Amino acid sequence: MRFKFTFLIFIVAAIAVFFMRQENFVPRTALDIYHHYIDATEADAIPGLTPEAASEIQKQVVYALSENWGGIAGYKAAITNPAVQQKMGIEQPLLGIFLNKMLLSSPAVININSATHPFAEADLLVRVKSAAINDAKTDQEILASIDHVIPFIEIPDRLFSTEKPLTADMLTAINTGARYGVMGEAIPMEHIGNLNHCQVGIVYDDRSHLKTGTCSSLMGSPVNVIRWLRDRLLALNYPLKPGAYLSLGNLTSPIPIKKGRLTALYTGLGDQPHTMVSVTFQ
Repeated sequence: MRFKFTFLIFIVAAIAVFFMRQENFVPRTALDIYHHYIDATEADAIPGLTPEAASEIQKQVVYALSENWGGIAGYKAAITNPAVQQKMGIEQPLLGIFLNKMLLSSPAVININSATHPFAEADLLVRVKSAAINDAKTDQEILASIDHVIPFIEIPDRLFSTEKPLTADMLTAINTGARYGVMGEAIPMEHIGNLNHCQVGIVYDDRSHLKTGTCSSLMGSPVNVIRWLRDRLLALNYPLKPGAYLSLGNLTSPIPIKKGRLTALYTGLGDQPHTMVSVTFQ
């Protein structure tokens, strides 16, 4: 009888500890990721992560970072490539958040050691002109709510080991790897003929790691990504505000980071033959 009673107490205690750990899982994990982010150290894989927990961890990580990195500057759509989505077992992109100090002006200088596992990719940024974007129905109405298009090099940080698979939930938990982004000259929307026509080439000064891409590769059209971001944020009760930046996804495959200058050259944007954005890694 005493054995049964002791065993019962053990089971109850074990269950209590389990639920206590589950209850503390999100804040503990968010704090751990925050410290890895600040210290630029590699984070451990997170077993048993759910989409709901990942989103809550992301929210807490962003909130903690905002104390020193500034308020929300904008949002990003990550994993817009359908093939990559299928590989990761998701059916839509992932939402990320940019804080003010993450966004730098071109030409920028970034210390390689300020991130854990950084990489670069050519991207495209737009800026919201009007809150009317939240009620826009047609593509034309959505684009009328954008005032600038900005050439953009994103430098995300994987944070987790590059030798192990990265799940969609792990990527969400680290805020889709948002670390740095370098902005080129803003081009007024009225000077843009057709966003689908823009092209980009990106390369180091020593001509290594040349990559090219087209804006039409962004979910079929950049406006489709803008719509997805708008709808995703509205579902979270975060309507877009004027001045918010929207990163529309990678135009090129990832480029490894090394010392030297990386330059992206865009054509098909505005009246100029080309526009440029660059970052030097040191």
